[in-house]
Amino acid sequence: MKKIIILFMVLLYHMSYSQANVTRLLELGLENAQRFSEDYFIPAGEVLINNMSNGWYTTARVKKIWHFEVGFVGNISFVRKEKQTFTLNTNEYENVFFQNGTTSQLVANSLGENTENIIVVLNQGQAAPVEVVLPNGISNRALNIVPSGFLQASLGISKSTEIKARFLPKIKARDNAKISLYGVGVQHELTDWIFSWKRLPFRISGLLGYTKVNGFYDFVDEEEVGSENRETRLTSSAWLLTGIISTKFKKLNFYGGFGFYAGNSSASTVGTYTVRNGPLISQTIVDPILVENSANGFKATFGADIKLKFLKANIDYTMQNYNNLSLGIHFIW
Repeated sequence: MKKIIILFMVLLYHMSYSQANVTRLLELGLENAQRFSEDYFIPAGEVLINNMSNGWYTTARVKKIWHFEVGFVGNISFVRKEKQTFTLNTNEYENVFFQNGTTSQLVANSLGENTENIIVVLNQGQAAPVEVVLPNGISNRALNIVPSGFLQASLGISKSTEIKARFLPKIKARDNAKISLYGVGVQHELTDWIFSWKRLPFRISGLLGYTKVNGFYDFVDEEEVGSENRETRLTSSAWLLTGIISTKFKKLNFYGGFGFYAGNSSASTVGTYTVRNGPLISQTIVDPILVENSANGFKATFGADIKLKFLKANIDYTMQNYNNLSLGIHFIW
């Protein structure tokens, strides 16, 4: 589980966005840095929302009242190659040029990797030109998969309804990075409404789930006064509204769902930064970068679960903007 949690930190894009990267980008100017950060970070926010809206269910059957289930759920989202880069057009920036003379080219976003150093130049006229090497992705290489993992539990509270909760306690998983996660959901079985529906060879239910992630990374520079106030903060939330259908066999069952997901992600780099735009020019900037984005869309899930006495395992695959594989192991009471 520790390895899953460490990998999950990679998902939180600002966690690995170092102080050095922030300072170098700010040398291009605050507006230019903000413009680049939006294109750079937004794909990671999208994959986070896609990832965290999965793993909520393994069957349309609702538990009997006070029956309980707890287990571990792992999600793996797949990143397509076209999601690892974006086109940087210097015409959209102020006084910024590619060193190689081109006007626009593909560069790595937070999920990608530049095959060679890509250098942009800030030319302000009176000040000396500033050269900045654009950063690779958050893990310094292309990310083809993005994993996550958390504990999840469910409890039957009535004949047709169960509540769910997912949780990852606040942990320190990488250097000064910390993360926590929680979520709540409710599932209601529709085939209990009408007696004749109970004779169908399958069950139907609906589910509403909400997940929230909080994380931050503390930049510490012992050689610079006030650096303890520098950190990146992330808040992300994901909603899922879906219908579920599943078979009624005793041990091996198949299930599927079709639904709608939506979410928001907000990340900021806070603290005081001193940026030098030349040998004699410097500027102090407070809380320089804020990136906000949202994502939504439809998803379809297909999976199977197997039950052996008090133990249940499942696997499913979801087709969405970033396709996802979910694996789970659960204990049933």
